[in-house]
Amino acid sequence: MPERTKTGVPGLDEILDGGIPKENLVVISGDPGSGKTCLCLEFLYYGAMKYKEPGVLISLEESEEEMIKIASFFGWDFKKLVDEKKVEIIAVELYDFEKLRATVEDAITRLNAKRLVIDPGVVFRLYFERELDARKRILSLGRTLKKSGCTAIITNEISLDKTSSLFGLEEYVADGVILLYHTKLEDRFIRSIGVLKMRGTKISEKLHPITISKDGIRILAKQELFEEV
Repeated sequence: MPERTKTGVPGLDEILDGGIPKENLVVISGDPGSGKTCLCLEFLYYGAMKYKEPGVLISLEESEEEMIKIASFFGWDFKKLVDEKKVEIIAVELYDFEKLRATVEDAITRLNAKRLVIDPGVVFRLYFERELDARKRILSLGRTLKKSGCTAIITNEISLDKTSSLFGLEEYVADGVILLYHTKLEDRFIRSIGVLKMRGTKISEKLHPITISKDGIRILAKQELFEEV
């Protein structure tokens, strides 16, 4: 059994057979509003607070101030974690992939980070004009992250009608893929989670309901989606 990184997200470690195998790279894909950023912030927060594992958040869309504000909605004081050098939030605005890679590597070294989040990975598409270039660089980044000593998460947004791949990252490099859904069922929206793959892990093959409250995300691990609805 591989050593595991406990996410700390209520219910998630239960459906992952104890957590994400250490130093694995996981892609979390979901449609808008499904809870990707919330889950990632929770992963970093509990990593720093509960498991004494420093974390780096590379934000490709929001500023550091905005990410701290989002976290505060759930009672997570990321300003304090940043000040104590337990978490580093880096907003990357330049569409220069090599600079991004260097930024990630420098931050991991500086903080001796054990957890890394890049959110949202879909922005990678803006870095390249040619898909072939994108595929080569992103697969290379994925391999770099797997050697970094961090348990890493990259988020990916999927539209309501199709999955948009991160140029093969999920299929060829990522050790795990977690899917978050925010779907309409009759007269209401429901959230759910499924684990598509997780290397070295006996995973739940069911969709499980999710709740998002002022305390963050909670996975109802003992329930299956259609039992809930």
